[in-house]
Amino acid sequence: MGGCCYSCLKFLVIIFNLIYMLLGLALLGTTLWIYLDDTMLAPVGAADMEGYNHVIYFLMVVAAIMTVMGFIGCCGALQESQCMLATFFALVLVLFIGKIAAGTWIYQNQDQFAKVLEKSVARSIQHDYGKIDVRTKAFDLLQSKLQCCGASGPSDWAESRYNQADDKSALEIGIGKVIGVYKVPESCCKSTVTQDDCETKRQVSLAATFLDRDIIYSTGCASKIMELVQQHDYIVLAVVLAILLIEAMAMIFSMVLCCAVRRIDHFKA
Repeated sequence: MGGCCYSCLKFLVIIFNLIYMLLGLALLGTTLWIYLDDTMLAPVGAADMEGYNHVIYFLMVVAAIMTVMGFIGCCGALQESQCMLATFFALVLVLFIGKIAAGTWIYQNQDQFAKVLEKSVARSIQHDYGKIDVRTKAFDLLQSKLQCCGASGPSDWAESRYNQADDKSALEIGIGKVIGVYKVPESCCKSTVTQDDCETKRQVSLAATFLDRDIIYSTGCASKIMELVQQHDYIVLAVVLAILLIEAMAMIFSMVLCCAVRRIDHFKA
């Protein structure tokens, strides 16, 4: 009976560690995809890319550590090594506490993330749109899919290099500034309007009262992105809780197995 329980315990430790290792590989693959795919972070301003890359690098390191830890746990269970099982337990415990602390901090600073996102999208509009092709296409897709315009609204385009990149004479640019007119991209037009109406109405006055809301999206993309994230909060929460549960179970079973191995070694001695 005891031998059967021991074998089941060993099997459970291996299974939980395999799942943990696969989660690490999945996270590593996802972060690599985001890092290598230029369109994923295209709406982020080039000036802010370094900060976002640091976050991606950090997630890559966490994913790699999870993968290695899962491997150590599997090897420890297969070889019945107290040292490897104890090492696995200690590392998972540190990561477990770290994730809870990070999750708490992120939850308490959601408003700060919204402000940072809006500023980052605004900088991308001001400096990158119309200059960097991949960012231009990605931002057009973002505005069309989320039905938004600009970072906080269409007026963000008034300060964009996009309005200085058109083939205009110096006189035309000067006149535009005097009468307070700027152009928004075609992707700011609603999908239901005609091409002619879009072309006419995307010449927008700086006065908000002249914005044709029946033609041009009036909501900013930063708030739309935050809404999208909040709509899927439950998925993120479920994934995080599942990972924490797997970590907790892996720690419990690995420690029980470690104690069982120690007791067996003691009897053998």
